[in-house]
Amino acid sequence: MKSEASEMRVVIFDLGGVVVKVCRGWNEAAERVGVPRADESRFALPDLQSSRRELSDAYQRGQIESHEYFERIADATDGLYTPEQVERVHRAWVMEAYDGIAELIDALNALDGIETACLSNTNAAHWDDLKRGAGDGWGAISRLGHPFVSHEVGMVKPHAEIYEAVRAQLGRDASSLIFFDDLEENVRAARDAGWHAFQIDHTGDTARQARAALRPLGFDL
Repeated sequence: MKSEASEMRVVIFDLGGVVVKVCRGWNEAAERVGVPRADESRFALPDLQSSRRELSDAYQRGQIESHEYFERIADATDGLYTPEQVERVHRAWVMEAYDGIAELIDALNALDGIETACLSNTNAAHWDDLKRGAGDGWGAISRLGHPFVSHEVGMVKPHAEIYEAVRAQLGRDASSLIFFDDLEENVRAARDAGWHAFQIDHTGDTARQARAALRPLGFDL
Protein backbone atom coordinates (compact mmCIF):
# COMPACT_ATOMS: atom_id res chain seq x y z
CA MET A 1 0.00 0.00 0.00
CA LYS A 2 1.32 3.42 -0.91
CA SER A 3 1.87 5.47 2.26
CA GLU A 4 1.22 9.19 2.57
CA ALA A 5 4.91 9.58 3.43
CA SER A 6 5.83 8.44 -0.07
CA GLU A 7 4.12 11.59 -1.40
CA MET A 8 6.22 13.84 0.88
CA ARG A 9 9.50 13.81 -0.95
CA VAL A 10 11.60 16.44 0.85
CA VAL A 11 11.77 17.27 4.56
CA ILE A 12 13.27 20.74 4.98
CA PHE A 13 14.71 22.17 8.18
CA ASP A 14 15.46 25.72 9.23
CA LEU A 15 18.85 25.77 10.97
CA GLY A 16 18.89 28.23 13.89
CA GLY A 17 16.29 27.23 16.46
CA VAL A 18 15.61 23.86 14.81
CA VAL A 19 18.90 22.09 14.01
CA VAL A 20 21.35 24.25 15.99
CA LYS A 21 20.90 26.43 19.03
CA VAL A 22 21.55 30.13 18.48
CA CYS A 23 21.61 33.22 20.67
CA ARG A 24 18.27 34.98 20.72
CA GLY A 25 19.64 38.48 21.12
CA TRP A 26 22.70 40.72 21.09
CA ASN A 27 23.32 40.71 24.84
CA GLU A 28 23.21 36.93 25.08
CA ALA A 29 25.91 36.66 22.41
CA ALA A 30 27.92 39.52 23.92
CA GLU A 31 28.02 37.82 27.30
CA ARG A 32 29.34 34.61 25.72
CA VAL A 33 32.49 36.41 24.54
CA GLY A 34 32.95 38.92 27.35
CA VAL A 35 31.81 41.98 25.37
CA PRO A 36 29.89 44.56 27.45
CA ARG A 37 26.12 44.47 27.27
CA ALA A 38 24.47 47.13 25.13
CA ASP A 39 23.39 50.45 26.62
CA GLU A 40 19.74 50.14 25.61
CA SER A 41 19.14 53.91 25.86
CA ARG A 42 21.41 54.29 22.81
CA PHE A 43 21.52 50.82 21.23
CA ALA A 44 17.73 50.66 20.91
CA LEU A 45 17.24 54.04 19.24
CA PRO A 46 14.72 53.47 16.39
CA ASP A 47 16.95 54.85 13.63
CA LEU A 48 19.87 52.65 14.69
CA GLN A 49 17.66 49.57 14.99
CA SER A 50 16.28 50.22 11.52
CA SER A 51 19.78 50.59 10.09
CA ARG A 52 20.93 47.33 11.69
CA ARG A 53 17.88 45.47 10.37
CA GLU A 54 18.56 46.73 6.85
CA LEU A 55 22.21 45.74 7.10
CA SER A 56 21.32 42.30 8.42
CA ASP A 57 18.88 41.76 5.57
CA ALA A 58 21.48 42.80 3.00
CA TYR A 59 24.12 40.58 4.61
CA GLN A 60 21.78 37.59 4.68
CA ARG A 61 21.04 38.18 0.99
CA GLY A 62 24.77 38.10 0.24
CA GLN A 63 24.79 41.74 -0.89
CA ILE A 64 27.63 42.91 1.35
CA GLU A 65 30.88 41.29 2.50
CA SER A 66 31.53 40.30 6.11
CA HIS A 67 34.13 42.99 6.82
CA GLU A 68 31.81 45.70 5.51
CA TYR A 69 28.95 44.32 7.57
CA PHE A 70 30.95 44.42 10.80
CA GLU A 71 32.12 47.96 10.11
CA ARG A 72 28.67 49.27 9.22
CA ILE A 73 26.99 47.54 12.17
CA ALA A 74 29.56 49.16 14.47
CA ASP A 75 28.63 52.55 13.00
CA ALA A 76 24.96 51.70 13.66
CA THR A 77 25.58 51.17 17.39
CA ASP A 78 26.23 54.88 18.01
CA GLY A 79 29.87 54.17 18.83
CA LEU A 80 29.10 51.56 21.50
CA TYR A 81 31.06 48.86 19.71
CA THR A 82 34.06 48.57 17.44
CA PRO A 83 34.00 46.43 14.28
CA GLU A 84 36.20 43.90 16.09
CA GLN A 85 33.69 43.63 18.95
CA VAL A 86 30.83 43.33 16.49
CA GLU A 87 32.59 40.43 14.80
CA ARG A 88 33.23 38.69 18.12
CA VAL A 89 29.58 38.99 19.10
CA HIS A 90 28.44 37.90 15.65
CA ARG A 91 30.59 34.79 15.68
CA ALA A 92 29.33 33.85 19.15
CA TRP A 93 25.77 33.58 17.85
CA VAL A 94 25.90 29.93 16.74
CA MET A 95 25.95 27.28 19.45
CA GLU A 96 25.64 23.49 19.54
CA ALA A 97 23.29 21.18 17.69
CA TYR A 98 20.07 20.12 19.38
CA ASP A 99 20.09 16.65 20.92
CA GLY A 100 18.69 14.00 18.62
CA ILE A 101 18.45 16.13 15.49
CA ALA A 102 21.32 14.39 13.66
CA GLU A 103 19.74 11.02 14.40
CA LEU A 104 16.39 12.23 13.04
CA ILE A 105 18.03 13.42 9.81
CA ASP A 106 19.78 10.06 9.47
CA ALA A 107 16.46 8.26 9.95
CA LEU A 108 14.81 10.37 7.26
CA ASN A 109 17.67 9.86 4.84
CA ALA A 110 17.29 6.10 5.31
CA LEU A 111 13.67 6.15 4.10
CA ASP A 112 13.05 5.22 0.48
CA GLY A 113 11.99 8.15 -1.67
CA ILE A 114 12.61 10.76 1.04
CA GLU A 115 15.18 13.55 0.76
CA THR A 116 16.27 16.18 3.28
CA ALA A 117 17.26 19.83 2.95
CA CYS A 118 17.75 23.01 4.91
CA LEU A 119 16.32 26.45 4.23
CA SER A 120 17.94 29.07 6.41
CA ASN A 121 18.37 32.80 6.67
CA THR A 122 22.08 32.97 7.43
CA ASN A 123 25.22 34.75 6.27
CA ALA A 124 28.74 34.06 5.07
CA ALA A 125 30.44 34.30 8.47
CA HIS A 126 27.99 32.00 10.26
CA TRP A 127 27.96 29.51 7.40
CA ASP A 128 31.77 29.41 7.28
CA ASP A 129 31.94 29.06 11.07
CA LEU A 130 29.50 26.14 10.97
CA LYS A 131 31.53 24.40 8.27
CA ARG A 132 34.66 24.84 10.38
CA GLY A 133 32.96 23.12 13.31
CA ALA A 134 31.67 25.99 15.45
CA GLY A 135 29.37 24.59 18.11
CA ASP A 136 29.46 21.08 16.54
CA GLY A 137 26.38 21.90 14.42
CA TRP A 138 27.97 20.90 11.12
CA GLY A 139 27.74 17.26 12.10
CA ALA A 140 23.96 17.51 11.79
CA ILE A 141 23.83 20.06 8.97
CA SER A 142 26.19 18.07 6.74
CA ARG A 143 23.68 15.19 6.78
CA LEU A 144 21.10 17.32 4.95
CA GLY A 145 20.97 16.57 1.26
CA HIS A 146 20.14 19.99 -0.17
CA PRO A 147 21.47 23.16 1.50
CA PHE A 148 19.56 26.35 0.69
CA VAL A 149 21.09 29.30 2.54
CA SER A 150 19.94 32.85 2.01
CA HIS A 151 23.29 34.50 1.32
CA GLU A 152 23.93 32.06 -1.53
CA VAL A 153 20.45 32.13 -3.11
CA GLY A 154 20.13 35.91 -2.67
CA MET A 155 16.69 35.75 -1.04
CA VAL A 156 15.38 35.58 2.51
CA LYS A 157 12.42 34.15 4.36
CA PRO A 158 9.56 34.95 4.69
CA HIS A 159 9.42 36.41 1.17
CA ALA A 160 7.45 34.18 -1.19
CA GLU A 161 10.21 34.18 -3.82
CA ILE A 162 12.55 32.02 -1.77
CA TYR A 163 9.97 29.27 -1.26
CA GLU A 164 9.22 29.15 -4.97
CA ALA A 165 12.93 29.14 -5.83
CA VAL A 166 13.56 26.19 -3.50
CA ARG A 167 10.54 24.29 -4.85
CA ALA A 168 11.68 24.86 -8.42
CA GLN A 169 15.26 23.82 -7.75
CA LEU A 170 14.09 20.66 -6.01
CA GLY A 171 11.77 19.94 -8.92
CA ARG A 172 8.90 18.95 -6.62
CA ASP A 173 5.28 19.96 -6.21
CA ALA A 174 4.74 22.28 -3.25
CA SER A 175 2.55 19.64 -1.60
CA SER A 176 5.53 17.26 -1.46
CA LEU A 177 7.57 19.59 0.77
CA ILE A 178 7.54 19.48 4.58
CA PHE A 179 9.13 22.35 6.46
CA PHE A 180 10.14 23.03 10.07
CA ASP A 181 10.94 26.54 11.31
CA ASP A 182 10.87 28.24 14.71
CA LEU A 183 9.43 31.55 13.46
CA GLU A 184 5.71 31.88 12.87
CA GLU A 185 6.05 34.23 9.89
CA ASN A 186 8.30 31.76 8.06
CA VAL A 187 5.92 28.88 8.72
CA ARG A 188 2.95 30.94 7.57
CA ALA A 189 4.73 31.92 4.35
CA ALA A 190 5.60 28.28 3.63
CA ARG A 191 1.98 27.29 4.10
CA ASP A 192 0.91 30.09 1.78
CA ALA A 193 3.28 28.57 -0.79
CA GLY A 194 1.49 25.23 -0.47
CA TRP A 195 4.07 23.49 1.72
CA HIS A 196 3.31 21.39 4.80
CA ALA A 197 4.87 23.59 7.48
CA PHE A 198 5.20 23.27 11.24
CA GLN A 199 6.44 25.69 13.88
CA ILE A 200 9.10 24.38 16.27
CA ASP A 201 9.54 25.66 19.83
CA HIS A 202 13.26 26.44 19.98
CA THR A 203 13.25 26.13 23.79
CA GLY A 204 12.17 22.48 23.66
CA ASP A 205 13.22 19.16 22.14
CA THR A 206 13.19 20.08 18.46
CA ALA A 207 13.81 16.55 17.17
CA ARG A 208 10.92 15.17 19.21
CA GLN A 209 8.62 17.92 17.94
CA ALA A 210 9.55 17.19 14.34
CA ARG A 211 9.04 13.46 14.79
CA ALA A 212 5.62 14.08 16.31
CA ALA A 213 4.61 16.23 13.32
CA LEU A 214 5.85 13.64 10.82
CA ARG A 215 4.12 10.59 12.27
CA PRO A 216 0.56 11.61 11.28
CA LEU A 217 1.89 12.07 7.75
CA GLY A 218 2.78 8.39 7.63
CA PHE A 219 6.46 8.52 8.59
CA ASP A 220 7.61 5.51 10.62
CA LEU A 221 10.30 7.05 12.79
